[in-house]
Amino acid sequence: MLAAPNKQNRPLFAAKDINEFYLENCPKIFPQDSSPFSSVANLVNTLRGPKYYGNFLHSIVKEKLGDTRLHQTLTNIVIPTFDIKRLQPTIFSSYKVKNNPLTDALLSDICIGTSAAPTYLPAHYFETKDPSGKVREFNLIDGGVAANNPTLVAISEVSKAINRESPDFFRINAMEYGRFLVLSLGTGTAKSEGKYDADEAAKWGILGWLTSDHSTPLVDVFTQASGDMVDFHISTVFQALNSEENYLRIQDDTLTGTLSSVDVATKENLENLVKVGEELLKKQVSRVNLATGVFEPINKMTNEEALRKMAKLLSKEKHLRAAKSAVGNKIGRCSCT
Repeated sequence: MLAAPNKQNRPLFAAKDINEFYLENCPKIFPQDSSPFSSVANLVNTLRGPKYYGNFLHSIVKEKLGDTRLHQTLTNIVIPTFDIKRLQPTIFSSYKVKNNPLTDALLSDICIGTSAAPTYLPAHYFETKDPSGKVREFNLIDGGVAANNPTLVAISEVSKAINRESPDFFRINAMEYGRFLVLSLGTGTAKSEGKYDADEAAKWGILGWLTSDHSTPLVDVFTQASGDMVDFHISTVFQALNSEENYLRIQDDTLTGTLSSVDVATKENLENLVKVGEELLKKQVSRVNLATGVFEPINKMTNEEALRKMAKLLSKEKHLRAAKSAVGNKIGRCSCT
């Protein structure tokens, strides 16, 4: 939604609007059952189908995004999903939509598909049609099952765009990661809590892996493993190239209780999550210890200071590209006269 245009061709949402959007809409997306028998009802629902029908999520996303399609985003975006019919990831990328018009789907369909977390929300089906009339079907679930940390997917798409000599990038070696500037924002984990152990997991059957500790251990395991492997890989590459300052990963792995849940959308829990984010800005920049998997402070700079530093670098780069582009256009006009 940050990259979707409004009627004035400006961002539909500013970053500062996100908290208010979630505080207002999360309780409707994940309605809470406060009855004495809620845990039993949730278990029955889990056995019968997804925990939530997703009606409100679908309606609010379609209302906000309307008929906007992938090619209309204000900046380049990459959104991973997983197609359960093809049993493979499907990447919606504005970098390649021109060459693959069948991926030029409605942003609302892409967002609903990549939000369809197994056991929580239903899978999403839709079709696209290219100018020749060819139709493609999509049967999508949450992209997190394939790329819970989509950073590597984004780097891959940018590298391919550079290889295709996209006008968005000046000529560099696509594998020259020292020239990349990467910001990766995590959504928080309960890694430090030690939520599960082998003695407990050894007793689980299907229900245990799906419902233990008011959570879904099977989903937790897959998403955490996927996210961590990407972080390990990128951290290793950037450190090996002495470019570790070019990779900023902001993550809180100390969440506990309902703070680490997917769907506890009570007013208290949502407000506490806002506080976690505000406190995370004040914490020191940390980097994953490749031996232990734990985030450890690396210097006295806070995440907020690091973000400001990165924003200045991006702004400088934007002005530099604009200046070079203007010179190139001027030369082009002169050569044509």
